Amino acid sequence: MQTISIKSSSSEKIIPLLTNALDREKRLIVGSLKKISEKIDSLAKSLSVDIDKLVAGEVEHTEANDMKLVELEGELKILRHLEDELKELESLEICR
Repeated sequence: MQTISIKSSSSEKIIPLLTNALDREKRLIVGSLKKISEKIDSLAKSLSVDIDKLVAGEVEHTEANDMKLVELEGELKILRHLEDELKELESLEICR
């Protein structure tokens, strides 16, 4: 793990600000994850698609479902990206 230093003349004020900013960002990501998960579930249900099979490339794209499957795949990619961001934020530690 790497250390990032922030210089401040008033660390007693900056540390709570940084902590609050990190907590707020985590809450925003968690909210986004919830909304995206709901959208993914809805799309998968409307297409009668198993997500694991889609990710494995086992779902056939047809003219009738292609655009919705592309949308679903995009939402899955966003979900993974946000999960990675949340994981990184949760691993942060503010040292005093």
